[in-house]
Amino acid sequence: MVIGLTAVAIGPGPASAAAAFAAIDASSFVLDPSDSFQRYGDIVSRIEASGKVTPAASLGAAIDGTQDFTPTWGLCHTSGIVSTLSPTGFCWDADDDDWASTWRPQGISGSWDAQPNLVWENRKIAVASWHGPQDSNTFSRLTFVDYTSTAALKFRDVLLVVPDSTGGVDNFRTFDWNHADGVVWYGNTLLVADGGRLHAFSLKHLWAMTRSQEEVGFGTDGTSAPSGRWHRYVLPQVGEYYPEYTPTGGYVGCSSITGNRPCLNAISLDRRGSARDSMVSAEFVGTDAAGGRAIRWPMSSATALPLLSADVKVHADEAYVSPIWHMQGVASDGTNWFLSGTCAGGSGTCVHKAVPGAAPHQQAQVNGGLENLSYQPSYNGSAPRLWGLTEGDNRITFNISVP
Repeated sequence: MVIGLTAVAIGPGPASAAAAFAAIDASSFVLDPSDSFQRYGDIVSRIEASGKVTPAASLGAAIDGTQDFTPTWGLCHTSGIVSTLSPTGFCWDADDDDWASTWRPQGISGSWDAQPNLVWENRKIAVASWHGPQDSNTFSRLTFVDYTSTAALKFRDVLLVVPDSTGGVDNFRTFDWNHADGVVWYGNTLLVADGGRLHAFSLKHLWAMTRSQEEVGFGTDGTSAPSGRWHRYVLPQVGEYYPEYTPTGGYVGCSSITGNRPCLNAISLDRRGSARDSMVSAEFVGTDAAGGRAIRWPMSSATALPLLSADVKVHADEAYVSPIWHMQGVASDGTNWFLSGTCAGGSGTCVHKAVPGAAPHQQAQVNGGLENLSYQPSYNGSAPRLWGLTEGDNRITFNISVP
């Protein structure tokens, strides 16, 4: 097996058996927001107008507050990434560093996605999505890491919540049953994927908590001070998208490989220079099989949200079927696609590179259970980088030279 030079089979078998990253018909793939932005937005507006919560002055102000955890710059664990790719990055606080910890990291994005100049409020910031406790999907959070000064990282956990109104009482509740598979930061918007849905949050509504208890919300009667399960800040959902259509009788799941409700298990942003910005998604297939789909969705720089067509839905630009087993991450530079999944030998996790119509090439092996990827474009002469993170023991969040 030659790494990075010839096509390799995905899973055991000869290299000649490698299948192509092949185009498929994307015309049936849509995302439907229905009336969710109005429904959630109305509750968020009423809660803020009541004075019961105070939005943070800025993300930077929230990050600069009391530091509860201490991530460190540098790959403090053996990454398995070859040195020719110049790997660097950071490690989480010891409380978040292994499989026994409460939370599982999944998605990765950063200020390199949020703004074309790669910074937010003149800061370099990475953001990861997590679910927990451990293998459950009871809670979801985002973690912002300011690495402007690699000698002194700053860190802020933010709990994701859902605005709710019951019996005329506005409140917010746990963002539960959510795996937080992937995250895209685009302008003020944070998009969080959860297989069968895409959820939208806005930094314009980063709420400071004044009560530090396990409870989430204003209490059962809506009269208590806001609490976010010991988090100093929460982000309320402002809208959501369903694949194909929004169900009226409760949640309807997605279907990987086939059907018109593709799963959104990995997402990342693709800033393509003069071309319209887009979001790419990929499906995780649990069995040792190929066939997960990778899809490109248009984005609107005016709204910082997926671009709506005349029918008020988001229509996919293009789609492909992937031969990579267990796709956990996807990124694109507009031409090449980068996919994380099982290595060519059938075990371990690797970064693969694909172009439409050709078999993928394995580029790098990464220890510790590689999850999502994110492409950081070049700016003012800087070289592009590919970000990723791992969820197993000895976790790392890394970036490498683009292979």
